[in-house]
This record gives sequence, structure tokens and C-alpha cells, in this order.
Amino acid sequence: MSDAAPATTVLHVARAFSAQPTLGELLGEVRVVELPLAEALARRDLTPDLVWVSTARPADVRAVRARFPGARLLATPGRAATSAERVELIEVADLVLLDEGVVLAAAGLSALSRRLRAVA
Repeated sequence: MSDAAPATTVLHVARAFSAQPTLGELLGEVRVVELPLAEALARRDLTPDLVWVSTARPADVRAVRARFPGARLLATPGRAATSAERVELIEVADLVLLDEGVVLAAAGLSALSRRLRAVA
């Protein structure tokens, strides 16, 4: 890892599990911050480029979107999510993956990262 600051910051809004250190290892040269929802929303020093909301609920994703409007948002619903909640997540997130696995989430975040570079 280089001494320079990472170009991309990823926020994992964690509810039930920690994805570290696996997420950081899979994504490489990024800064990964892992926080529960309330703390993520309250932190004023945080400006992530990418956000992964795991065990996502539509209201949580809307709150994260309002707090970090410039970030690309990945949502992975919990196993108990209803079909209606999954459809609602599709409407409020940039990408929705039905599996909460860290490897798949890293792939989704990488895809969203490419979208960031395309816009820049």
C-alpha cells in the first residue's frame, strides 16, 4: 500500500456483521470505513464515494442517500426482506444485490467505482 491517501472512500453501513478485513483486501487501494447506521449519519467528517448498506431497508437507504447525495449506493437486503422492499430498494439505490456476501459486494462496489470514474 502506498503512502498517498486513497482515491476512494468506501463506507459500509453495517447492521449485523463486519466485512473487514475482507472488504478492504478485496477492494485494494481504498479507505474502508465501517459504521452502524446512526453513527454513519451523524459523522460530519465523512465523505464516502461509495456506500454499501448491508441488511438494507428502504428507509435506511433513503437516509443514507440524503446524507451522502454524491455517493454511489449499493444495497443488499436482509434475508427477511419482502418482495415489495426489494423493489423499493431498486428505486432508491444505484445497485441492489440480493446476496450479502462480502465478495459479491466488493464486485458490486468495484462496478460502481467504474461509474464514478466515467462521470469524473
